[in-house]
Amino acid sequence: MIKTINGWRGLFALVIVLFHAGVAELETATWAGVTFFFMASGYLLTLKYPFEQLDGTSYRRFAGGHAMKLFPLHWLTLGLWLTAMAVLGLLSVKPLTLALNATLLHSWSLTHSVYFSCNQFSWFLGTLLFCYLCYPLLARWYRPLGLRRKLIIIAVLAVIDCAVLAFTDDYSRTALYVFPPVRLIDFLIGITIADAAPRLRQSPLLGKSENGTDAELVGIALLSAFIWTFLTTGGALLPWSDAVLWWLPVTVILLTCHLYDKREGFVGKTLASKPMQWLGGISFEIFMLQGLAALVYNYWVAPALGHFGVTGVLDMVCHDLTGNMSLNHLALFILPIDILLAWLVNRLFTRPVARLLRRK
Repeated sequence: MIKTINGWRGLFALVIVLFHAGVAELETATWAGVTFFFMASGYLLTLKYPFEQLDGTSYRRFAGGHAMKLFPLHWLTLGLWLTAMAVLGLLSVKPLTLALNATLLHSWSLTHSVYFSCNQFSWFLGTLLFCYLCYPLLARWYRPLGLRRKLIIIAVLAVIDCAVLAFTDDYSRTALYVFPPVRLIDFLIGITIADAAPRLRQSPLLGKSENGTDAELVGIALLSAFIWTFLTTGGALLPWSDAVLWWLPVTVILLTCHLYDKREGFVGKTLASKPMQWLGGISFEIFMLQGLAALVYNYWVAPALGHFGVTGVLDMVCHDLTGNMSLNHLALFILPIDILLAWLVNRLFTRPVARLLRRK
């Protein structure tokens, strides 16, 4: 189960990087991937930290431990980004904005230039940190509620979220996309899935086949159907595309991982394979370093190759194959650079820091 979810993380991390590198067709899958990250975080924390009792010491230990899983990587990527921009002569950031970014408070701002400041992908860590800080409280006072009450709470929050998004312009929707309390709904759904899954395991209809291939394919088909529906409605579903549309397919994916634990089908076994586990293990670094990988390519790799040399040939080949420029040299070069940087940072920084913190 954990391996399958980790494989999904690696897959969605690749999708997100490819979209930001220019593969526009993956935009909707990117939204689904971000929703998956928050829902899966709530789900996994619920399995690992039941928090049947809560006191100040246990809360501080949990909050401090999980904060230190995020801040070292954030500060490293922030430092690398500031250094790269300074070397290129492009550095321009206000002291207050930098302070908010460094403390992971910038995702609380509703101003585009603040929540996407510096390494623009760091908003994810700020919002995730808020979810982490809320989890012990949710585990203590939300989890004991019955499933029916939980579903009512989620339904009320969903109606409010949908109503607000329906009358919100594009600029404000982007702000809400990164706003921590809004993303807490995804996290809350993940907690509810973890609490509901054991009861569903006892169902006479669910999770009884020898392997999960059929259920896995249903989850993928449902996700694909939602993506296809969004693409064919001419933007009518745009207000709810950031998260709401993906709650159902991601729920099916997470439930499938739980119900068919150790009985994974073809999809689950593929996601649990060593290459996908390796990608899943560095998925945070892949996500956080994609902006730096783009800088490395655009300002150092591309000029060395020649803008009209190798990359120009790749542009023409991709244009001939696809009829458009979406699969361009950005995607072909930025992704491997990002993966290489993520692997180096994970091996030389994330793991040593984690070992050091465990000893402390």
